Amino acid sequence: MRCTSDERWSGALDRRQLIKLAGGAAAAGMSGSLGRAAAQQVWNAGQVSHIIPTTDHRRFLIKTSLKAALERPPLLRVDSRRIEGTRTDTAGRFWMFDVPGLTPDTKYDLQIETADGQELCDAWPLKTFPAPGSRPVRTRILAYTCGGGYDGPSLDGKTFWLDMVARRKLLDYGLSFSPDVVIANGDHIYWDQDTTFTKSFGQHIVRHWWGRFGKLDRSQPFFGTTNEEILKGIADYQIAGLYDVKLRSTPSFFLTDDHDQFDNDEFTDDLATMPGSEFGLDGEDATQFMYYPEFLPDANRPAYLLGSSKIGRATGVNQFFGTLRYGDLLEAVFYDCRRYADYRGIHARLVPQRTEDWLVSRTLAQDTAHFVHVPSIPFAYTSGKLGDWYPDLLGPEGHVVLYRPKPGWQDGWLAQHQRLVAALGKQRQRCPVIVEGDFHSSAAGRVMRVGDVNLAANPVHVVLGGTLGTGDYTFPSQVRAVESSPSELVTMDEALKITEKNGFSIIDVTPDKITFRLFMWRPPEPISAIDTLQPTLVYEAKRPS
Repeated sequence: MRCTSDERWSGALDRRQLIKLAGGAAAAGMSGSLGRAAAQQVWNAGQVSHIIPTTDHRRFLIKTSLKAALERPPLLRVDSRRIEGTRTDTAGRFWMFDVPGLTPDTKYDLQIETADGQELCDAWPLKTFPAPGSRPVRTRILAYTCGGGYDGPSLDGKTFWLDMVARRKLLDYGLSFSPDVVIANGDHIYWDQDTTFTKSFGQHIVRHWWGRFGKLDRSQPFFGTTNEEILKGIADYQIAGLYDVKLRSTPSFFLTDDHDQFDNDEFTDDLATMPGSEFGLDGEDATQFMYYPEFLPDANRPAYLLGSSKIGRATGVNQFFGTLRYGDLLEAVFYDCRRYADYRGIHARLVPQRTEDWLVSRTLAQDTAHFVHVPSIPFAYTSGKLGDWYPDLLGPEGHVVLYRPKPGWQDGWLAQHQRLVAALGKQRQRCPVIVEGDFHSSAAGRVMRVGDVNLAANPVHVVLGGTLGTGDYTFPSQVRAVESSPSELVTMDEALKITEKNGFSIIDVTPDKITFRLFMWRPPEPISAIDTLQPTLVYEAKRPS
């Protein structure tokens, strides 16, 4: 391991009209001196509001929305092929394109057209991943968590979420490193229902934001009611408003977490929010269906896992458990730890048993140079809240303690954690690595022991990749009056202690090591400083020699 500072390495419009309409929007999206943002200016988005693609070595899955609804399905041109879109809303503004039968490690030219052949945007490139069995020498990942949130009026001089201008600028800067993959780990939107009213600032939220987009009707479904347009207003701002078409050429992996279920993870005498309410889970499903792609099928992931192939979804996909396979260089497994959490005491689990079996099996397979866990709940760290793996609770001393029972927390969650950590430590041909989300911070280090699981022979590297959208009130030290830290059960070599700043990580994967560059920024630092950020930490996880 090396830890050093380092230098930055339904309108039928003709094409002429579309270019005129899009030119101003593209110019407004410019981000100073960044080459990537400059390229964004000259690309004509036309009638397309957002594009988020994912891929494997044989298939594209793309979610997109348009500025105006279409009565007939649009077509996606993929070189010489035409793929008809599948509508994912009731109005015809949101469309999904599923493109099978592609060649591995191949760049394709894509373009969206109307049914009668009118171009809705410029063409753009998208490349499939190298196939299993191949030996790519490098890939680069942009990773972060908590991209969602609505900016707006502050309270007592403190913000709730990062201003969207700054958020976009951080994303642009991350994309300027030309990553091959984006990992967005959880909390793509914030629109908490019940738990809004457990906060002292709940009425401020209701007054300034629920009034802006409308109050969801919990007695109605999301599609085909007033809830659909309210949801679109919320997510158009928080998701499409952040990403627009920036990710069109970068395969993206969006993992869900508690706020995507329309609530925070909490447990009181009156309220338990894990798993989410039926209304919240429906909202999570509807948001994902319209805005960001599910995980494509993988030959090594059982098709029977929960979250697989819900009616209307693309064939074989899973909403909550997925795989990124980049040849034989890297395999990463994604798992939502809140969708199926249960309260069965010593038998409780945060992920279903079959999912755990799959995670352990793939961890021990060792058929790639590197293997990375990407859970929605962090390993090693805690802030004393319900949904942590650990029993630590905020004590009167102002830090987390073990001597007080945590309401709602289940012994079985830690037992499952120990089984997963033990499997990670059993790897001998590669170093165990976890890239984490959920916590509004950046951190990195090596876990040497968790309770009775000794990892000293092969420590587990954990990296909190950075939070894109967090504001003053949503950092743990403000909302929970506690700074996150390693659990009292964890023995850890901390290369970077938890730091409450906005940021992201650039992750370079080569056959012999994974190199993490952690970038951090937070107001009142000037927004112009984002353009020249240097990594706060460079952290390496090397394969055994």
